[in-house]
Amino acid sequence: MTKEEMQRFLNREAEKGNTEFEALKALADILGIQFPTLKPNRE
Repeated sequence: MTKEEMQRFLNREAEKGNTEFEALKALADILGIQFPTLKPNRE
């Protein structure tokens, strides 16, 4: 997927009213990548 294709996808998601997080998560799913699960720091 090219940079331009990703931008068009995000633009369409914004037009649908999806949040930035929802759009980026959908793009990550398409690309086959996952957000890491972050653990809180315990100090």
